[in-house]
Amino acid sequence: MPLVYADPAYTSQTCAECGHIDKRNRVDQGLFISRECGVIAHADRNTSHNIATRGETVWNAWRESRVPATP
Repeated sequence: MPLVYADPAYTSQTCAECGHIDKRNRVDQGLFISRECGVIAHADRNTSHNIATRGETVWNAWRESRVPATP
């Protein structure tokens, strides 16, 4: 199984729907409410979506060819 590193910084404060980052988004240990778009979610579920999205971004960036195009 492939493994990539996804930076976990601010994933618990970032809305998985709109991307807004605010410390107040994390209402308590288990509740996330976006101050921007109003999404209400379980805090761990929201965080896991953010980590998955970051991991997918890293994976796709790695897969892109770095070889110069042939003339």
